[in-house]
Amino acid sequence: MELSVSIQRIRYLLRHIICLASAMLMMLNVSADQESSVIVRIEEDWEIDIVEPAPENDSPQVTFFVNPGVTDSNSYFQIQMNYATDAAFSGGGFHVSAVSNDSYVDRARSGTRLGLSVDQDTMRWTNVMAIDNNTLLFAIKNGYCRDWGNFGGPEYLVRMPATGHTTLNDYRFQHSLDEVDIGFGGNRVSSVELKDVRLYYSDGRIESIPLNLFVAR
Repeated sequence: MELSVSIQRIRYLLRHIICLASAMLMMLNVSADQESSVIVRIEEDWEIDIVEPAPENDSPQVTFFVNPGVTDSNSYFQIQMNYATDAAFSGGGFHVSAVSNDSYVDRARSGTRLGLSVDQDTMRWTNVMAIDNNTLLFAIKNGYCRDWGNFGGPEYLVRMPATGHTTLNDYRFQHSLDEVDIGFGGNRVSSVELKDVRLYYSDGRIESIPLNLFVAR
């Protein structure tokens, strides 16, 4: 049994390394005539596979962080799934916020306060981050789970000043993966997966990077 688990773990690590190396090569493969083009928008496609949620405890609770630059730890966007910590804690739904120097700059709370309750459900959505006119923008779109139905959209757009940033060239998808936090009810989540990333350039190009990378548990 231990040997079987070890082999599965090795296979997972090899797959992760291969996917990561391929994605990094795609990001670095920019021709000379494209070097003046910069990244102005990023989209991340995510999935959470939920095993058996506990709505009476607002469990599970999962937090995502999206950073405009891997070296900037002071400014980031945050998504809280199945809970919100604003002025006070509230369960269910989701909460989107822009944070700078540990303070909320902007935030939006979902209209639904339903806690996750459907067994064996898969939640899907897309994170969108952009930079425009010295402003960083963030929203979620194309979300769906059986408890909430369709969710996300422009009504959940948050923004903050793009201090220290003129492009999104310093974004790294691995940072988004590493920062996922299943703060409560980890046993109720079977997997969290970053499916795809799309980079939008100032010259109109769109670079799609298939990942299918799972958050380490």
